[in-house]
Amino acid sequence: MATTEASAVTMDVRPGAHQYIRANGAVKHLAEYIAKDYRQPCVITGEASWEAFQEAGGTLPDGTEVLHYDGTVTYRNMDELTEKVLDAEADVIVAIGGGRLLDTAKGVHHNMNLPIVTVPTIAATCAASSSVVIVYDENGKRIAGMPLRHGAELVVADPTIIAAAPERYLVGGIGDTLAKWYEAEGIQRHLTDPEPADALGLAAAKVTRDFLVRESGEALASVRNGVADEKLGHMVDVIVHIASCVGGFAGTNGRVSGAHAVHNGLTACPETHVSTHGQKVAYGILVQLAAQNEWDEFDRLLPIYREIGLPCTFAEVGAEPTDENLWKVAVIAGGPESFFRGAVHDITEQKVVDCIRAVDARASKASR
Repeated sequence: MATTEASAVTMDVRPGAHQYIRANGAVKHLAEYIAKDYRQPCVITGEASWEAFQEAGGTLPDGTEVLHYDGTVTYRNMDELTEKVLDAEADVIVAIGGGRLLDTAKGVHHNMNLPIVTVPTIAATCAASSSVVIVYDENGKRIAGMPLRHGAELVVADPTIIAAAPERYLVGGIGDTLAKWYEAEGIQRHLTDPEPADALGLAAAKVTRDFLVRESGEALASVRNGVADEKLGHMVDVIVHIASCVGGFAGTNGRVSGAHAVHNGLTACPETHVSTHGQKVAYGILVQLAAQNEWDEFDRLLPIYREIGLPCTFAEVGAEPTDENLWKVAVIAGGPESFFRGAVHDITEQKVVDCIRAVDARASKASR
């Protein structure tokens, strides 16, 4: 039989983590989990993440080398850490931290093709489980999305760490995960003959959307009270694990479109760095809905945003809505290479500017 050429491939799906464990106190047993399969782990972490891990009683096998990233999520730092992991002769990378740290460590994992175990210390994205790395330049501007060969071997999620983290990270996680439905549905409404895996990814997106709308308030109350209860545990599952299944099943038909395109544009405005990834993505949902002329859904979401604490206007993301700033965003979000087109085929830079202005006007009017 003739070999099928790569151009004939109709599906290239890269599922998330091979194993996901969520339990209060899970990090206390991390050394045991690692020692089952590996002999020479090397940790990559951040300063605050490492402190949170230690305060939660996290354990590692004796002699584990601990490296710290520089917070940039750049190719440069990934390459620097790759050399250090090589020097450590590690047989597994253990990434402990938030989304930026996890993506950096996943970049090292990709460079070396070493197994990786991830330990999220906040529930702000699905980075611990997803099979993609988002790369930024030295100024914090998003420059690339790098697909991985596969996801983590193991994700260890401990709600006791996440309950102790600042509330804004969980708020951002809710916003980032909420986008899974709006982006996947926005893409798939244009498909004439979706694959079964596309439908499965969309179903996962709907599960996340419905759960977030229904349960976010109680999960946020758990964090405010520093309580790692079942409500928070389920929220961690949805944000860290189930959300990664959307793109994991549907591939490009379940990944980013308008909301993340706006996020990427916002990273060109340094003032927005005060907002988390998920807060910027959540604002992007509103802009995408405006571009789709989905004002009824916009109006339904607005009070939910206000209750959760998600940004509803450009200024609430951190930057003044000047013409210069709006066009910085629009050049990226509405340009010819933007994946906004997956949801809105006729998107343009001018349309992005017009939609931002329309979103801000409607949100401001609703709050009066």
